[in-house]
Amino acid sequence: MELRKRKKLKSGIPTAAMGDVAFLILIFFLTSTVFTKDKGLKMLLPEKTEVQEIVQVKPENIVMILINPEGAIRIKAAGEETDLPPDQYDEIKTIVEERLLARDTLLVVSLRASKNTSYYNMIGVLDQLKLVRVTTDDGRELWANKISLIPTSEEQ
Repeated sequence: MELRKRKKLKSGIPTAAMGDVAFLILIFFLTSTVFTKDKGLKMLLPEKTEVQEIVQVKPENIVMILINPEGAIRIKAAGEETDLPPDQYDEIKTIVEERLLARDTLLVVSLRASKNTSYYNMIGVLDQLKLVRVTTDDGRELWANKISLIPTSEEQ
């Protein structure tokens, strides 16, 4: 009696549909992924013009905030100067709120940061300016919406 030799079956994974599966997975992830936008600083900047307008603002309507490279802050408002050490930004909010109540909507905040100032210090000051909210006696709510950003090279 003769025994038949068994045929060896080749084992393997069928790859015919592999391209279809990869394509479907790719489509799934492309449609379900949410791409976030870089936020950065959300500020409305004026457009560049050929003729520069010079806007005259009365000195009593300006609160000038100066930041030196070490992060120390000097606030000039209504002829008074206040020096703050680095990382003490809470005082900025109270000073600007007092001036905003005194000057109503005419207040302009001028933020002058040295070119060597770290972004951390500048953003800390900007965050405090965004928190400024004052309610007047007649119920109107005021905030610091006129902010001028001026980079400076000289130390003050």
